[in-house]
Amino acid sequence: MGKVGRPPAENPKMHKVTVRMSEPDYEKLMKYNEATEQTITETMLEGFELLMKQKSKKA
Repeated sequence: MGKVGRPPAENPKMHKVTVRMSEPDYEKLMKYNEATEQTITETMLEGFELLMKQKSKKA
């Protein structure tokens, strides 16, 4: 019998990060996520990538 279950992820997410936000900021985040159909994680990673690109242009 072959293996069953989910195959291992190519790049597993092993670290958990938490962020505390004010209610207005959280509401903005949720509205953005609804409009773009993204998860909170996708939005945060997208923002991080944008910051990294900006920093590399300045260097």
